[in-house]
Amino acid sequence: MGSEIINLCCCNSRAFVEKNKVLAVASSLRSKGYRLNLVDDLCRMVADEPEKMKEIAQGTIMACHPRAVISHLNQLGIDAGKIIDIRNNKAEDILAPYNISDKEGAISEVHEKTRSELEALPVFEGSDAWYPVIDKRLCTNCGKCHDFCLFGVYTVEDQQVLVSQPHLCKNNCPACARMCPTRAIIFPKYEKSPINGGTEMEEEFTEEDKEAMYQKRLQYRLQQNRNRFSMLKKDQ
Repeated sequence: MGSEIINLCCCNSRAFVEKNKVLAVASSLRSKGYRLNLVDDLCRMVADEPEKMKEIAQGTIMACHPRAVISHLNQLGIDAGKIIDIRNNKAEDILAPYNISDKEGAISEVHEKTRSELEALPVFEGSDAWYPVIDKRLCTNCGKCHDFCLFGVYTVEDQQVLVSQPHLCKNNCPACARMCPTRAIIFPKYEKSPINGGTEMEEEFTEEDKEAMYQKRLQYRLQQNRNRFSMLKKDQ
């Protein structure tokens, strides 16, 4: 047990992590004396409270796909430590390395206290930290995402593509990830892999599909620029 601190992301707004699973894992660990911290949403914390992530990374992180978590931390210049996928693994498999059987059950007082804490976590429906994260191990800095995005989410600095304005991303729009030639762009809150950071190919777009999307969006951007130019001329 030692001094290990376990930080469990509840994905509270999207509920990709089942609440019953969170409750079972959290209360079982606490009943055995483990120090556990419930995080309402790791994606939100990365965007809104990045200064807290260095401390969280020093402990164990239970969250979604490890590739997404690693990319989150790398974006902040933080090396990832121990990461456990609670989104896709069963409670018994998560607890097994801690020598805890899910059949043991948690101490009732701990269980109810954890339930109350979980229910009190904030929910941000409609504005729940939807934004892209770049897997720099795959990114070639081709800049297609920057050219494709209409909302100013990306910037290019020293020939490096960065997610500089995550809050400008349009909610539920994963279009830039679909056209990325190396699948380097992750939306952790997306339903399907590999866009959500998973390894399975639950949906795939051909090179022709991606090129068509890219050209269509490029034409739209050019038309936007023409409209702005026309408006400026009228105002002069």
